[in-house]
Amino acid sequence: MVLVPGMALGDGAEMYQLGADAANYAMDELGFEKGDLNVLAVTNAGYPVIDDQTTEMCLDAVMEVSGCTPGKENLVNILSAPWKPLWFGFFNKNTGEAVYMTVNADASGFDLQEKGKIDAEYVLSNVETWNPGVFGSILPIANIWAHEKTPNIFMKAVCFHDHLCPGVSSGFLEAKYVEEKLPITDPSNQSYKVIACPNWCKDDYFQVAWDCTPGKKGMYVKYLTADETNALTAKYGTRVAGIFVRWDGSSNSGDGLVLGFDFDKAENMSNTDTWPSWAYRLKEDQVLMDAADSPEEFVSTIKEFHLENNDELLALQGAGINPLKVLGVESG
Repeated sequence: MVLVPGMALGDGAEMYQLGADAANYAMDELGFEKGDLNVLAVTNAGYPVIDDQTTEMCLDAVMEVSGCTPGKENLVNILSAPWKPLWFGFFNKNTGEAVYMTVNADASGFDLQEKGKIDAEYVLSNVETWNPGVFGSILPIANIWAHEKTPNIFMKAVCFHDHLCPGVSSGFLEAKYVEEKLPITDPSNQSYKVIACPNWCKDDYFQVAWDCTPGKKGMYVKYLTADETNALTAKYGTRVAGIFVRWDGSSNSGDGLVLGFDFDKAENMSNTDTWPSWAYRLKEDQVLMDAADSPEEFVSTIKEFHLENNDELLALQGAGINPLKVLGVESG
């Protein structure tokens, strides 16, 4: 066992060794050297707790052995509940190959170590015969990380959301659209406020990218029924995708947008009628990331509005209020 200098057994050495073993296995199987920028490490290490032991030392080991780090933007640390199993994944962009490992219940070793080819070009060319198996969770993460237009903030949002799906990708494009239409020009006084009505995976992106959290009163979540959502889609020809306000604290006023997101267009470009869900969702994530520099391909403005004072903002945020009705977007 290779120990961190000054570390005694019971001080995280076992967890460090698990991370080191995972990294060494990946380096052997995928054929890469320490510090290779074309290799991604994906793990939930640091969050699971095993027999009252935390797992942060696994992260130290992965970074020190493989050279994958947050600073190099090739370590993705997925949020996980403490009772979830500990797992590790590595992806070599040069070869398209990946390994995936899960740790057994007592953290004495691995109960699964598997290798496969998971790059998008290969798997989407073999949809009828390829099955993601144990690679289902890291398949979209690895391939969108490898996309030339993917920013690191997007991968941070994926970590927070705990997986990658077209819902998170839609949030990324909505944020890009808002930043173009309502840019922050006075950072000391301006901020974004999100009224997630309706809510879906998109809303986790704003919390990471804009520090726009419910706890800091930057996000309010409002559920819509399927009937309400479908009626709005039929009315506007696009899916209503939330309310966004650029709020100015110095003047207590704001400018806002009600946005729409064209999921039908994205799905029509992703073979949703013929492919299994893992395949069309991966393709849809690629389609949406392709539009990183042109979010208007999928995002549109349903309504622009101005808020004169704090009371008008509160009128959209309060409990029991449908803000889309307040703004006249939804009737009733």
